[in-house]
Amino acid sequence: MERLTQRVDRLEQNTHQIKTELAVLTERAQHFATKRDVEALWTGQFKLRCEMLEGFARIEKQNSEQAGRINAINVRLDEALKRNDDRDGHSDEKFERIDQRFDRMDEKFERIDVRLERMDEKFERIDVRLERMDEKFERIDDRFQRIDEKFVRIDDKFDHLNDRITWTLLVPAVLAVLGWVAREFWLLR
Repeated sequence: MERLTQRVDRLEQNTHQIKTELAVLTERAQHFATKRDVEALWTGQFKLRCEMLEGFARIEKQNSEQAGRINAINVRLDEALKRNDDRDGHSDEKFERIDQRFDRMDEKFERIDVRLERMDEKFERIDVRLERMDEKFERIDDRFQRIDEKFVRIDDKFDHLNDRITWTLLVPAVLAVLGWVAREFWLLR
């Protein structure tokens, strides 16, 4: 009987230790990102990429519109040059104005090129950031897998503990009760 009491005491201590460790793991698990959080980040990343592609499309459309305007200007200039050739000596003044317009257009295109280069640099930095985010998500995914493995091991330990409780406490207790009932009711008569 004393041995059984010692076993029960040890079992209570072990159960208390397991509860404490489970509480610590549960508290830590509350601060981990969930799969839903990771999916939300992936969704945000995908939206950002879509917005970037839309921005590229808009820029390309603007550039094609500018090219169309330039072509229209060139056509008008050619027509104007033909008219000027037919006219008197005013063509030199008009050519100077045309040259000035071309100079202004060149300056505008240089500014556009500078803007596009800046945008390329920004997109490169965004790509680097997105790659870092992908690496972080992979590390988080690895952590989740390790946590899942730990919970599986804890479940196995609890199953083993339940088996031990059943075979070390409940079966002997039931046998003792049956022995007492047999002794009280059948042997004493």
